[in-house]
Amino acid sequence: MRLYYFTTEQYGLEAIRGSHIKIARINELNDPFEFLGLKLDRTGRRIIRATKDTMSERIGMISMSTHWHHPLLWGHYADKHNGICLGFDVPDTEVFKRVEYHKNRLTMPEIGITTLHDIDEQAMQHLLYKKFDAWKYESEYRALIKLEESDPVSDLYFLPFSENLALIQVILGERSKVTRAKLDTVLGARATKVQKFKSRAGFTKFEVVENKRRTAWK
Repeated sequence: MRLYYFTTEQYGLEAIRGSHIKIARINELNDPFEFLGLKLDRTGRRIIRATKDTMSERIGMISMSTHWHHPLLWGHYADKHNGICLGFDVPDTEVFKRVEYHKNRLTMPEIGITTLHDIDEQAMQHLLYKKFDAWKYESEYRALIKLEESDPVSDLYFLPFSENLALIQVILGERSKVTRAKLDTVLGARATKVQKFKSRAGFTKFEVVENKRRTAWK
């Protein structure tokens, strides 16, 4: 399965150099409705948030998309088309799970509990794969990763590239200033093995496509 990871130029190049991608902390996700897809009162919200904070100390997450063509992905997650999209081949297994999108808030039986006193990590993980359908354009897959040793310098957590997270493509945003030579230097021995190209806005549809004009990328 091919999945795509959007990021800024700085973090994209750092990911390639370090052969790893950053694991996001659950309590730092950008959607305030994460874990709050249930119909809740004030007390219920406090219970969910407390459980989320506890869970965030041990588990992180990586989010990717099944496609790279949607302009909002570039606008929201790749620095307004100045950034980078990394394409990975990952096993078609349960490691990355598809996010389900809903118009309405869920009820407790829909996540397998009858009361919030029954909330456990399994139910919380179930909630993590439920989002408001306004996010549907992301076509998101998520992987929950156990937080083990953080980087001693940055104190961040990373997942290394591997056979199960194989870098296959590097796609530059239309406004990216990264040159071919710089990207090849960062890729090193992978420069001839990884597909790399620059993107552009499509001519006939609202989509991002490959810029096949070689002179557009110096």
